[in-house]
Amino acid sequence: MNKILKLMTAVIMVLTAVTFSACKKTFDNPPGAADPAIVANTSIAGLKATHTTSGAYNVITTNVIISGVVVADDKSGNFYKQLYIEDATGGLQILLDANSLYGSYPVGRKIFIKCNGLCISDYNGTMELGVKATVAGLPSLEGIPANLVSQYVVGGSLNNPVVPHVVTLAQLTTGLQDKYLGTLIQLDGFAFTNLSATYSDTSAYKSTVNLDLKNCANQTIIVRTSAYSNFAAQKVAQGRGSIYAIYTTFGTTKQLILRDTSDVKFYDTYACPLPPGTVFLQDFESIGANNGALSLPGWKNIGESGGILFQNAVFGSTKCAKASAFGTGASTVSSWLITPAISLTGTTAPKLTFLQAAGFATGATVLQVLVSTNYAGSNTPSASTWTSIYSNTATTPTTGFGTLASIGNLNLSAYIGQTIYIAFKYDGGDPTKTTTYEVDDVKVTAN
Repeated sequence: MNKILKLMTAVIMVLTAVTFSACKKTFDNPPGAADPAIVANTSIAGLKATHTTSGAYNVITTNVIISGVVVADDKSGNFYKQLYIEDATGGLQILLDANSLYGSYPVGRKIFIKCNGLCISDYNGTMELGVKATVAGLPSLEGIPANLVSQYVVGGSLNNPVVPHVVTLAQLTTGLQDKYLGTLIQLDGFAFTNLSATYSDTSAYKSTVNLDLKNCANQTIIVRTSAYSNFAAQKVAQGRGSIYAIYTTFGTTKQLILRDTSDVKFYDTYACPLPPGTVFLQDFESIGANNGALSLPGWKNIGESGGILFQNAVFGSTKCAKASAFGTGASTVSSWLITPAISLTGTTAPKLTFLQAAGFATGATVLQVLVSTNYAGSNTPSASTWTSIYSNTATTPTTGFGTLASIGNLNLSAYIGQTIYIAFKYDGGDPTKTTTYEVDDVKVTAN
């Protein structure tokens, strides 16, 4: 009996060892997705070439097949029920009436689209592929219904390389057949003009927001972001650099649409390189919304008496600084706007110039420009030593605003070899000293 038990025990131990050994076996991972046995017979550019009239609905009635790699999906929420795909000839927006498309068609996946029965049209110049429908009695291009997606769209290989097209703004046109429309592009040397903005609307209204990007050549393009994107509430990137985005148009307006914030590669300093002979330059193009307190890196904005700060002035395409005591109720106003430190070491014949305008002049308010070599950044600048190099007491216009105009050149030669601070000092008071002064394009140059 003991022998039988010993034999059974030995058998169990062998079986257990085999079982554990089997549990430790490493199975091969399932193979990655491969391209199906489908051959594209038309390029994306070829398909787009069949749509020549903006607003038309071109229903495809032949066995056209296109293929492309997904370059933008809906993962961040900035694209809704749509993908962008590219082949070697161009890009195209694909409308799919389904959510979480990135799960099946992530960036980098190659897809094949059987186009027979679909329709190509455009939305204000940006081409789209979907299905023609009638909405409220009018023709409309809609997403391929979710239950029919697999009938038209076939997924292929994953992790295909996605590389943006490096272009200049001048290379982008708003023509219907522009080769970069619907593709992932890269623009270099750009920055947001409003550094206090968030990418989109954070209010209950959930409005899509357009933000301006500008390069150092003063070229501007719009970045358009949905309030439903997962980065809508993030503050915009503060530097300057490269941006990857899908290029679209709205009529004659050029637009960029971000995939997510990792495509905003603004790692350089915000300031543009200074032109030859320029020691310091501030054009106020990066200020925030009109009437907000002006805030610029390195500058001091101090309401020493009356608590009144210089404000943002934004009207049309013009952005500048302004100060006014009107409506403040402060009987004595002394406001300072002070530059960062400016080194005049090694300069020859340095000079200061800026643009100035006055509005609703009362004839008693003063704007001065002062220079200090010992200001240390305190909030009581009057305690430092300042020398006035310019003063204006405007008497006109008594209604409305004058035009921003140069005050000429102010000589800074007395400060060669030193580090200086330049202050714009507003002295006024409500109700009799309330002239509004505006200042723009502050520039120090030297030979």
